[in-house]
Order: sequence, then C-alpha cells, then structure tokens
Amino acid sequence: MILPTDWGNDALTQYLDAHRFNQLATFANKKSQLNDLIEIDSMFRKLLDGAINPKPFLPFGFIFRAHSAYLSACSSVMGGQLYEAQSLLRVALEQAGYGHYIGSDEARWKRWMAREEPRSRSQKDKWREEFTHGKVAKAITAADGSVGEIYNQLYERSISYGAHPNQLGDSMGSAIEDLEDGGKHFLTIYLHGNGIALDFAIKSTSQVGLCVLRIAKIIYPFRMQATGLDLELDAICQRF
Repeated sequence: MILPTDWGNDALTQYLDAHRFNQLATFANKKSQLNDLIEIDSMFRKLLDGAINPKPFLPFGFIFRAHSAYLSACSSVMGGQLYEAQSLLRVALEQAGYGHYIGSDEARWKRWMAREEPRSRSQKDKWREEFTHGKVAKAITAADGSVGEIYNQLYERSISYGAHPNQLGDSMGSAIEDLEDGGKHFLTIYLHGNGIALDFAIKSTSQVGLCVLRIAKIIYPFRMQATGLDLELDAICQRF
C-alpha cells in the first residue's frame, strides 16, 4: 500500500501507525484468542446477513449497531486502546438490551424515537423512567435469568474499567515511574502492549459479543435454529 504524502510526519498519524502495528502484533501473537473474536464476528454475520423481514422487525437494527460496536471494540483492543474499548463494549450491550426491551412493542419504539423532540419536563422524566438500565436488565433477566446475570456483570465491568471514569480503569491505563531524584513521573498509557490487561480485554470483548448473541437468541430463536447458530453459540459459550 502506498501511503499518502506526509503520512507519519505528525504525532496523530504516528499514533495511528502504532495502533495498526499493535493490531498486527496482537493478531500474530494471540492467535487462539483472536480466533474466538473472528468466530463471534462470523456468527453475527450469519445472523444478520440476508435476513428478510425478521420478526420482530424493530430489534434488528439494534443488533446491527451492537455488531458494529463489537467490531469497533475488537479494533480498539487489538490496537491496545484497552481503556477506550470499554465504552464500546458498553454500547454493544446496551444496543442489544434496548433491542430486547423494545421487541415488537411499536408504541415503546415510537416513544424511544421521540426522545429528542421538544417536550415538557414531566414528559422527559417519564422517558427517563421508562428507558433505564435497570428496566432493560430486568426484562432480559425475566426472559433468561442466566443471560440477565451475565449482562449485568459485563455492563458493570465495562463501567468499572473505562466506560465511566473509575479507579479500576484509571489504574489499568496509568503507571507511576520512580525517578532517580526521588520524584514521581505519572504516565498515562494510550496503547497497551502485551500483558495481563490485554488478555483480560480480549476475553471481555469475546464475552460481550457472546452475550449480545445470546440476547439475539432470545429475540430470534427460530432464526438462530434455522441457521444452526444456536448450536454454535452453545459450543463456544462452553469455553467462557
């Protein structure tokens, strides 16, 4: 590939090059873990590609967005952006959760679509009361207790490690270097290299992808069966 003129002559494009180099290194050195990410992506595509008039129709768009967020998380994690990936993992979970919560309820979908329309304070409060994490998680748990428990665990983990500013995420993305004069040098890690944090982030990304697919299985049991994804999903979940 021929790079554009002046590419790599500034800090931004140098950072992007480092990110891409990390992706290649992760692919080469973490082949087993990356195969899981690839297999999960393949399952998403088998579910989503070529679907005609899925029933219920409304949640399908949410699952598309959950897949897109999963892909972005894979890119970030492979490149070493472990802190930033947590927000993307949360988005993937929330998209799937909202898809399940709305389901075939067109009235609820219309209320969700009207979120940004001018409205009174009381109307906005009602909207916030209806579309909360607690209610979304409760609906998933009512449909499948095991999936609901995993959904909550992964959601809270994503918040702890970077989807919100929290101590665990800050600790993962920073380090303190002792200087010879007794001082301290505070370091913020933009791109992680190989280590426990990378392994943890890759596993978390796989777990989120599988959780989204399990929510999709609740919504679309017949399509999951018709494509054989139900058996594939059960098999890979045994490893996690």
